[in-house]
Amino acid sequence: MLALRVDRQNAEHVRRILMDDNMLDRSRRIIQAHDFVELPVISENVRPIGIDFTLVEQPGPVLRCPTFNFEEVKRALGAHLNIDAEALRGGWEKIGDILIIELPEELEEKKYAIGKELLKLFPKSRTVVNRKGIEGTLRKPDIEVIAGSETETVHRENHCLFKIDVTKVMFSAGNVSERQRMATISNNRETVLDMFSGIGQFTIPLARHSKPRKVYAIERNPIAFSFLKENIALNRLSNVEPILGDCREVSVPLCDRIIMGYFFNPEKFLPHAIKALAPEGTIHFHDLVMKKEIPQRKNEIKEEIKKLGRDSEIEHRVVKSYAPMRWHVVFDLRVK
Repeated sequence: MLALRVDRQNAEHVRRILMDDNMLDRSRRIIQAHDFVELPVISENVRPIGIDFTLVEQPGPVLRCPTFNFEEVKRALGAHLNIDAEALRGGWEKIGDILIIELPEELEEKKYAIGKELLKLFPKSRTVVNRKGIEGTLRKPDIEVIAGSETETVHRENHCLFKIDVTKVMFSAGNVSERQRMATISNNRETVLDMFSGIGQFTIPLARHSKPRKVYAIERNPIAFSFLKENIALNRLSNVEPILGDCREVSVPLCDRIIMGYFFNPEKFLPHAIKALAPEGTIHFHDLVMKKEIPQRKNEIKEEIKKLGRDSEIEHRVVKSYAPMRWHVVFDLRVK
């Protein structure tokens, strides 16, 4: 990797020139010695700048840890591995000390080099995995380890602990804003039902911070259910009752608030939510929708609830982009 070695008194002036010319390699740190400074550059094609400098090869460059902004990660990987940064499409997230990336097929041959480089960029991480997709109704991740080995971790977020094995169950770091909202949305007078609780991604923050009287957390995947129970214990919660089963077949007392955190044809579960809801209550209905179709979707949900003999008022919030033109949206249904 190349750098310009200049006298200390000229370093800041040269740095500004390199930045203006887009020649400064931001993936590496600037190295300062007693009487000179090494400014990392992306190539040897530096224009004459009117100041003496020496182009040197850095045998041990100091890499700068990028933020978890995917664009920064792409630029760093592109610079370090000499690949087209724009070829790095897909998602990127960190769960506990495990990095998850989604690599396109054209980078298959470089996946292990990419994994190794990511561990250099993020030395506090211990494993990198390539997520290829999600399988089946139980939403099992199709995961390949490309650096490191350990896939079980404890993710810390908003004073909550989530134990998870990223090869066995889903946990979306991108849903952090919704988990934060759930932490404050209930109160100690409510009874809550989480129809698709997974490892407790919404149950845990809601139960820990809002402190409702009771949370019934239903999960049909035995592996996710095992982590759910562990996470209830990890967070020392006494107001959560985990239930292994299908939410369409489980009976619970009437609840003031219901979380429907499953967005693949969620309307087929709506009759079961309405049946479990108190005479007046709130349902948090997760869905995948194109932004321009949100008003139409509101009307469709409202009509479905009317067919079930109830009236409703609906608000919505966009959680994140899920796929091109499709968004993860939560509809808050206030049902009477």
